[in-house]
Amino acid sequence: MSKKQLLVLIVVVLITSSLAGAVTLEIWQASSNEQLAIMKSFIEERFTPKTGISVNLSVIPGGDDQWNKVLLAMASNDTPDLAVIGSEWPLEFGIRGGLVDMREMFGEEYDKLFATAFPGLNESLTYYNTGFGLNSSFGQTLTYYRTDIFAENGWEVPATWDEARALLPKMQARDMNIGSGSWYLTPDWFGAYIFMWQHGIREVNEERTRTTWDTPEAIAAFTEFMELFTVHGIPLESVPFIEAISRGDYPFIVGISWGYSDITLGAPQLKGKWDICLIPGKKQPDGTINHAAYIGGNPYVMFKNSKHKEEAFEFLKWWLSAEVQREFADMVWNKLQIIYQPANMEAYNSVTFLPESHRRILNIQAEQSRAPLFALGLVVSRRNLTNAARAVVLTGADPKAELLKAAEISNDELARKQKEYARFIKGLIQE
Repeated sequence: MSKKQLLVLIVVVLITSSLAGAVTLEIWQASSNEQLAIMKSFIEERFTPKTGISVNLSVIPGGDDQWNKVLLAMASNDTPDLAVIGSEWPLEFGIRGGLVDMREMFGEEYDKLFATAFPGLNESLTYYNTGFGLNSSFGQTLTYYRTDIFAENGWEVPATWDEARALLPKMQARDMNIGSGSWYLTPDWFGAYIFMWQHGIREVNEERTRTTWDTPEAIAAFTEFMELFTVHGIPLESVPFIEAISRGDYPFIVGISWGYSDITLGAPQLKGKWDICLIPGKKQPDGTINHAAYIGGNPYVMFKNSKHKEEAFEFLKWWLSAEVQREFADMVWNKLQIIYQPANMEAYNSVTFLPESHRRILNIQAEQSRAPLFALGLVVSRRNLTNAARAVVLTGADPKAELLKAAEISNDELARKQKEYARFIKGLIQE
């Protein structure tokens, strides 16, 4: 064989070996096509050249369609390597055996990555010592108000619910009100949880076996929440955010963080006339105010059927890093005027597109907010809490009686789930 033929053979072998070793990750990403395009460019320019790992991104729908798609994929053994799913779903799917316990597989590396996210946000992913998810981004409760209207009337922005209740008659005398731009301050489990958290109680006991809804603290919190509607007259339904705050009849709205993009783009006439603040809270015995509110993450999960688990985790370490997440958040805003909130605390504290005052409020609210704790049967049982709230505001039922009824039904459901998954729970306890 000539030298030339040998050289050609070596080149062919090298190319073949390179192709044989090439890895392409399949990732289902919950985002818009525009955000996906930006993410794709980040990966192609920065991650793939550095690691040799290619990534194929696909948009996954939200809500029930997302749940069904993931569940069907696991049932048919046709899953991607990674996917972004609902905030409390990693544990639901993990206990069904479809996900990789990344804490078990990657140990300290997982723990370090997990710890970069806001602690309250991570609470939906904690269950014994499992590690089925890693938060990438999140949405949070955020309160908006009209600075011009508050200034004209000489009103102070309420820091507590006591102050909000005192302000309401003055607002209502001018045909104004406090509203909810989302479901967080309507007769639903979200608001009930927020008031429980601000009263210093979690929604489930430490063992995750029973709700706490039948405790005196929960009853007091639920009753206070219900009286916003039955005594103080705030609306039962969410208000159309941009329209309501633009007209001025709802100059104080408890909403959601993606409303920040909506008001910036959708109401340019309000520039300089609005601001954000912490959700009203409850004063604590030490004089501080508990502003706890709902926060929900967008966690990545790794599927057990993945053939590229090590490479998938390399991607997560890179993508969830502070530098990449900060740059991505800034680019999404600069190109699309969409607020992308990194779960990585360092990244969220250093984004450049937010005014300093807004970044400070968003960070404080994120630091004080909570994600629902996971317990077997609790997600489906929350409808009982919503039903209790609606019975109170629609039929005049007694808050305590309705909450105790919801607790009894839900505790029975949690007990059934404990029996159904007893073997799985025993395995977790022994680890």
